[in-house]
Amino acid sequence: MDEIVIALMSGPQDGAVLTFETLLNSGEPTEITIGRREGCDISLSYDSQVSREHAMLIYDGEQFWLEDTKSTNGTFIGEEKITERTEVFPGQLFRVGRTWLRIEPMITFTSSDMDDLPF
Repeated sequence: MDEIVIALMSGPQDGAVLTFETLLNSGEPTEITIGRREGCDISLSYDSQVSREHAMLIYDGEQFWLEDTKSTNGTFIGEEKITERTEVFPGQLFRVGRTWLRIEPMITFTSSDMDDLPF
């Protein structure tokens, strides 16, 4: 099983880590919604610069893509405003509203990993 880990790097939740399971077994990419709305996968309700449905992070099994979903204030990778679906790499900072986020390196577990546990 693979997990996507997103770290919040600023704001009142600075240091928080969010974990999402990939949906690759279904044959579909994993889509993580980011916005101010409570129903978003990553809800940044405290950030007034974030649109209700601001951006989407997509993992296709090999690469991460960041897409602005017609937000008012834009989505940035580093200091560059993105205007189309753009590749984003683990460890690279991206910004939604005033909040900086980062994708952590992927963690992959297999059943053989369980055999190596000391307990």
